[in-house]
Amino acid sequence: MKYPSRRGFTLVELLVVIAIIGVMVGLLLPAVQAAREAARRMSCSNNLKNLALAQHNHHDTYNMFSPLNRDLRWKSATGGVGAWYRLGPLTTTLPFVEQTALYEQVAPFVKAGGTPWNNTASIAADGVTYPNPFRAEVATFRCPSDGFSVSVNGTRPTNYVFNWGDVYLEEQNHEWRGVFSNGEQGKGTFATVIDGASNTLMMSEVVIGQNPGASGQDKAISGSAINVFAGSGTPWRPSDCLARRGPNGTLTGALQNTSSDTGHGKGRRWGDSTSAYSSFLAILPPNGPSCAAGNAEHHLMSTAASRHPGGVNVAMCDASVRFVSESVNTGDLTVLHDQPSSNIRKYTGPSRWGVWGAMGSAAGGETVELP
Repeated sequence: MKYPSRRGFTLVELLVVIAIIGVMVGLLLPAVQAAREAARRMSCSNNLKNLALAQHNHHDTYNMFSPLNRDLRWKSATGGVGAWYRLGPLTTTLPFVEQTALYEQVAPFVKAGGTPWNNTASIAADGVTYPNPFRAEVATFRCPSDGFSVSVNGTRPTNYVFNWGDVYLEEQNHEWRGVFSNGEQGKGTFATVIDGASNTLMMSEVVIGQNPGASGQDKAISGSAINVFAGSGTPWRPSDCLARRGPNGTLTGALQNTSSDTGHGKGRRWGDSTSAYSSFLAILPPNGPSCAAGNAEHHLMSTAASRHPGGVNVAMCDASVRFVSESVNTGDLTVLHDQPSSNIRKYTGPSRWGVWGAMGSAAGGETVELP
């Protein structure tokens, strides 16, 4: 009896098919990952757009931008007790991003003794329990490209920070050249943005940082780390800080671990006004390291950073959103800021830090062409 012949795959043919499939997967996977990052980046841009528009609405209502710290409205709402001076600009942005109910929890919580760094779920006072608004996750405050997560028992972070300008030092003392003011020193308005709304930074992204000295990958990524130079009076140049950025964005040199620096990761508290959590300076290029002298929470030059390859999304004062490259011109970073005995650094006129600094200064009078 003659059986019909059967056609099958040879081992060589099977291996060829497997190799072709492998090549196709290798080609498609980066494309899929790039498409996902593009979608995440678009979501981050939309959040920035919404927050910038929220500041426009805030300005329409109060004739000023949200103060970066020491907002006198919080002083009035809390009776001047507790940590009213530490309530940051995102707290007064809440009603303009459909978070009015959360906004209304802030003053009672602070008046009862709560703080923007308080991890407790609630505080009881005079027989009333006040929930902690700073443990609430606000989607508009987060960029999905940054996968940072915190304990459910902790304050919630933000990826969006406000333009403090181009002068670095302790935020209670120095002159503000950006858009957002110290509430006790004056008001930031469209009238103070002399360089033009389309030329001046309003907000940027920041990479949420681990605690100084924490284990894990984030400690080695310069955009998320705070480098602490010993001593609050130690003179240092921006170039000294930038030198901490190693190949591929890694961090060179060890972080100083002191008890005063515990918990001071960038962007870790959306409700806190101090510079580690609420602001950035247009000095070092995007995705560079941040540096401080003595205390990572206050004496800080915080740098804009993101998980997007090559740069950061920024919102301008006209509410347009741009992507700024990490290769943007930053002028001469070897310049040493003045060291006056009053511990205040200030200067007038064009920014010292190139195109990036010109974008950060609201009234520098620069005539550079912005990217």
